[in-house]
Amino acid sequence: MINTEALQRSYNLVREKWDPSFEWVVNESALWAPLRQPLAETALALVGTCGAYRRGVDCPFDAANYYGDPSFKEIPTDTPPDALDFIHTHYDHTHIAQDAIVGFPLTHLRTLEAGGLIGRLVNPAISFSGYLPQTRQLMTDTAPAATKRLLEAGAQAALLVPC
Repeated sequence: MINTEALQRSYNLVREKWDPSFEWVVNESALWAPLRQPLAETALALVGTCGAYRRGVDCPFDAANYYGDPSFKEIPTDTPPDALDFIHTHYDHTHIAQDAIVGFPLTHLRTLEAGGLIGRLVNPAISFSGYLPQTRQLMTDTAPAATKRLLEAGAQAALLVPC
């Protein structure tokens, strides 16, 4: 199922450069879940896929792995943007190198929390490296573990920031 020209180009690029047997994974089982209360009363989690990690604290994602790295990092929400690095070899890093907030907008979310536009920013935020042509481990192990962690922290909704 490919909806746009840009998605078709991405699909073709992944198959051509990295994984000739790549196929989209379509999740037919996840139900749409509308917010149960206003966003100003909601505990919001940040989940990003740009490969963010804390420089000097976290082990970087394994960007050299042909099949990607299905692990995740827990990023405390008070982490300053200049403490983050990004490792992910399948997107253009031009803008994220200039401003980490582009790929992991913790600063903006803290501002929204302080202004009462979101109820609470859930700590920690979760970071993935988004290139995973083989998704079995992500779907069976890693994503459920990250979801469990966010639910334990009180998340009621998540802002997904893809790269």
